[in-house]
Amino acid sequence: MRTPGEKCDMPTVGLIGVGYIGKTFLDRLADTEYGVVAYDVDPAQTGAAEDLGATPAESPADATHRSEFVVLALPGTPEVEAVMNSDDGVLTVLADGQTVVDVTTTRPDTSRDCERWCDERGASFVEAPITRAAPRDGAHMMVGGTDESYESARALIETLSDDHLHVGEAGSATVLKLALQMRYAGRNALDAEIVEFTRDNGVDPAHLRDFFGMDVWEQYLDREFEQDIEGLGGLAIWHKDLGYAREVGRENNTALPTIAVVHEAYKATVRRAGPDEGHAATLLRYWELLNDAVDREFQPADR
Repeated sequence: MRTPGEKCDMPTVGLIGVGYIGKTFLDRLADTEYGVVAYDVDPAQTGAAEDLGATPAESPADATHRSEFVVLALPGTPEVEAVMNSDDGVLTVLADGQTVVDVTTTRPDTSRDCERWCDERGASFVEAPITRAAPRDGAHMMVGGTDESYESARALIETLSDDHLHVGEAGSATVLKLALQMRYAGRNALDAEIVEFTRDNGVDPAHLRDFFGMDVWEQYLDREFEQDIEGLGGLAIWHKDLGYAREVGRENNTALPTIAVVHEAYKATVRRAGPDEGHAATLLRYWELLNDAVDREFQPADR
């Protein structure tokens, strides 16, 4: 076991969080120059990481102690703060020469706090929230941090993503990621509404796809609400990220009237969704509830 900050021939990544995103990172790091030490609060996930070639760690501190790079792939701000500050957390052993890469979508202030905590220990920090839902194919990272920190993590970021953009200082990449989430959530809410509008008025919504070529989500057309999303869960992700966006808007007096309405729709949907049901698909159920149309099969209107 190396001491913190000590270099070794093969750079090691301490991966903290082995949910859906963490497992994609394990796949990308396989057969590269990087070794991987992995930890998850769920021992079963740590075991799954071991099956994928990682060395299990006993705690965030243990993973940090054995690594040059620490990658956080967690649900949100509370989990990042806990992993960094707990008695067996990252900051207890983080030292000069190490780099922390946080791919979690958090509040922008969380990234700024993490940068300050790392800087106090001589370590580097970058935020690198990731998306696979952009119009472009692949996994894309938005990176925030100083030029020096970015360069320290650049090779690893290129391994973990298909493309990336250094947006600016810490917090800026998270703002950009939240803007993406606002667009996705708003678009999906609008699509759910127009699908229910056509269906409720006797027109097959599949025409939107088949005739106009609209990329309406298939789950809206077949009323399939379940999604296989590991970790926080799809519905909770959208609810969380829109909440973060609205907090940023409130702090900076940015008017977000459309997103406020969309967020309220998601909040109402959370009360009615099952644990395995997807974030956007379940919005259709909400619009159906408003129209007293739950479980109604499409029937062309005689009008």
